Amino acid sequence: MFHWTPRRIKGHFVVCFLAFLVQRELEFRMRKKGIHTSTQEIQRAINSLKVMKFSHGEQSYYMKAKSLPLASKILSLMKITQPDKVTPQEELTL
Repeated sequence: MFHWTPRRIKGHFVVCFLAFLVQRELEFRMRKKGIHTSTQEIQRAINSLKVMKFSHGEQSYYMKAKSLPLASKILSLMKITQPDKVTPQEELTL
């Protein structure tokens, strides 16, 4: 990553530091629940979480792809509800 201004360098540092904190918090919660795994396995599991957007007529939908089993445990530990296999766009909430 190339950032040339002090503001962009600081912004990049903040994003990297937040990612590090989230990673460590997740590792802590997993160890507390007796789940021992590596940082690389956690990242692989999170990267396996994917959705695909498709349309049928005027309606747009999102379809959840199959993810690694560890990804479901991570979402549960972080108290994130998984969407249904197929979800209409208007039912998604942030």
